[in-house]
Amino acid sequence: MLGYSMVQGRQYTPSYRSKKREPIPKEDWVVVPDMHEPIISRELFDEAQKRLIARKKTIKAKDEPALFAGLFYCEACGTSMKLGVSQQKYFYYMCGRSQAIGTVACSSHYINRDTLYQVVQEDIQRNAKLFSEDAEKAAQKLMELKCADQQKQTAAMKRDLASAKKRLADLDVKLKRTYEDNMSGKLPDHIFTMFIADYDTERATLKANIAEMEKALEKVRDTKADIDRFAALIRKYTSFEKLDRFMLHELIDRITIYETPGMGRCRKGKEKRITIYYKFVGAIQ
Repeated sequence: MLGYSMVQGRQYTPSYRSKKREPIPKEDWVVVPDMHEPIISRELFDEAQKRLIARKKTIKAKDEPALFAGLFYCEACGTSMKLGVSQQKYFYYMCGRSQAIGTVACSSHYINRDTLYQVVQEDIQRNAKLFSEDAEKAAQKLMELKCADQQKQTAAMKRDLASAKKRLADLDVKLKRTYEDNMSGKLPDHIFTMFIADYDTERATLKANIAEMEKALEKVRDTKADIDRFAALIRKYTSFEKLDRFMLHELIDRITIYETPGMGRCRKGKEKRITIYYKFVGAIQ
């Protein structure tokens, strides 16, 4: 857990004759990290700041909190999608980069606010239903989506890992005996040198394989833990009437939109792809 940082040197007095304080550029501040023990975790603090920033964003036309503020981004350039309103009170989201600079910077990704609302609502309802009706089956499908190869090989990897560790231990025993034989004169130096070279090569290969298998198994365990956390979270929303900001920020990391380039704004059949990245598990598609 990271601690609070101490910041000094943000202002200075140009002259001892003056009481006026002048600001110092931020890059010249003296920052001592982790100076004080934190009351809350860094993750919780960052999440709270994210929500506070998003809360400040409003729809100018209605002066109400924008439901997807701080969550909705253009997949092509990473810029946040800006909420706008037409003269006919038509609310829509448009790529902020394209809106500010023009289509030379990014395609004018846009979507009706109500359409986005419906897509997100239906996706949350679908996943909540899956995990409430058969959590084990839903979790298994999600495991296959996230780490199918590692999961299929888990049993074999565990056997190979145990075998590799046993072989490594056996090599250490043989090495000890070889040293003893060499010291006693039973094993010539040139044979001893050859054995050590072979030992070092095999030992390095075994250690690399062990590290790789342990990393793969750890990924499976971490993914399973994340899916369990998501399952407990999504089941809270098996029944809801409408979306709200607390629900969205609790469930979702970000939402992105991408559309087929080179197709005019008014052309029919323009493909839009909405991707929802949920907390702990990412995209479920």
